[in-house]
Amino acid sequence: MKVVIIEDEVNAFEYLQSLLGRLDSTIEIIAHMDSVKSSVNYFQTGLESDLVFMDIQIADGLSFEIFNHAPVKSPIIFTTAYDQYAIDAFKVHSIDYLLKPIHFEELKKSMDKYYSIYKHGNMKSSDQVLKMLQKMTRPKKNRCLVKKGGHYEYVPVEQISYVISEDSITFLYTMDGIRFIYAKTVEQLYDELDQDYFYQINRSQLVNSEAIMEVHPFLNQRLKLKLKTKSSDQHDFIVSRQRMTSFKEWMDR
Repeated sequence: MKVVIIEDEVNAFEYLQSLLGRLDSTIEIIAHMDSVKSSVNYFQTGLESDLVFMDIQIADGLSFEIFNHAPVKSPIIFTTAYDQYAIDAFKVHSIDYLLKPIHFEELKKSMDKYYSIYKHGNMKSSDQVLKMLQKMTRPKKNRCLVKKGGHYEYVPVEQISYVISEDSITFLYTMDGIRFIYAKTVEQLYDELDQDYFYQINRSQLVNSEAIMEVHPFLNQRLKLKLKTKSSDQHDFIVSRQRMTSFKEWMDR
């Protein structure tokens, strides 16, 4: 079995290497990269492996960037010390997600999961992984088609202040305070937007970073946002407790 490891910490790489050797002496580590750049160069060569262990935070950025520049055809097990990246990891349909420090039993469970999917003829799961990886390379949405009166028009995404779901209807608000009904859900739209600029703060709201004026502590370890908007509609923008840590990371990029 041929394995690639993407990890920028030498001690972490050597530790994972020893765990894999303990688990299965036939596992061969054919490549080790410590950056997005070196990983992209490797995958662009077309060399294949059976499995990739990929740290999320590496020397020159987040490993998710690799998928924007090179095809990764092998299944992936993500590793990281920061569990706020779990959602992003599973958006590329990884086999599993291991938190550091990695425990032998957790690694064994991940490998058992890999074998059950890829070594026992379950090609449907493999195809799903490849489709999700291909999705990562799609260009981000740059406009939204909305209905205005009896016709349709485009709203450039940079003009979006926030999006909110109310009574199962999605409303898109522009920086100028204009409201449109939008056909997709908040979650669906968020998946298509550039998440460097947009963040889903709770289940029913996403916001544009350019629209955020102030951030304040709120009840129950949450955050309350004040947005730039000319809309007369009154909305509270509360970052859920579960998303607070990742929201702060996003704001601090």
